[in-house]
Amino acid sequence: MHADDDVISWALDGTVARINISRAAKRNALATRHWAALEQALDEVATSPARITVLTGVTGAFCAGADIDELGELLATPAAFAANNAQVQRTQLKLQRLPQTTLAIINGACVGGGLGLALACDLRVASSQARFAITPAKLGLVYSPDDSRRLVNAVGMSRAREMLLTGCLVDATTALEWGLIHQLSTEDELETHAAARVAQLLATSSQAQRGIKTVLGHLGGDPELSLAQAEQAFHASFASSDFAEGAAAFLEKRKPRF
Repeated sequence: MHADDDVISWALDGTVARINISRAAKRNALATRHWAALEQALDEVATSPARITVLTGVTGAFCAGADIDELGELLATPAAFAANNAQVQRTQLKLQRLPQTTLAIINGACVGGGLGLALACDLRVASSQARFAITPAKLGLVYSPDDSRRLVNAVGMSRAREMLLTGCLVDATTALEWGLIHQLSTEDELETHAAARVAQLLATSSQAQRGIKTVLGHLGGDPELSLAQAEQAFHASFASSDFAEGAAAFLEKRKPRF
């Protein structure tokens, strides 16, 4: 049992699951055990009644990436380092493939594996205090293909090259301009704007959202999602109960009840 075993926690509020990373003293840097705890939380959320999943950190840090204290131990044990890499990538991929629509709320440092987590979310809302960087090149390392693909999908190849090759720090305003985040807020209004975004998502069909994630996952290069699966998601939507309700609401000039 570690003293910080409560770093990863989650709770369900109606149809919204909120996963929280809380390790303020380390700017939410995560050790291998924390990535494993996050993976377990994602497994639990995936089978919950949640329609939307929110991922958030603490004031001043969404996630600063790897735990430097653990890094020394991992460097001394190649097998442990490989296991850590596998755990991180598995957790990020699980977040990307979560059936619910996902929203990252970013306030402060969002670096390395932390930015990898944010990029694995469908939408990202950030405060003006947020800062973004991917720095493996400064350590003589290469960003993984899955992580790099998510970055390219978000900001394009040119910006991805700049971030990866230089390890530059990107401020929140630039992040919005580049498409790294979807909405920029003041620190005081961040939770209010995030809540409005959740409400916006809850007003649309969860069945449609899942199908859209399948189509976009295929287009985004997820090898587990074929063209046939994307086409099936499209065609199946016409026979869904949500489409029946949406069409009825449209004809009756009322809001749909999804």
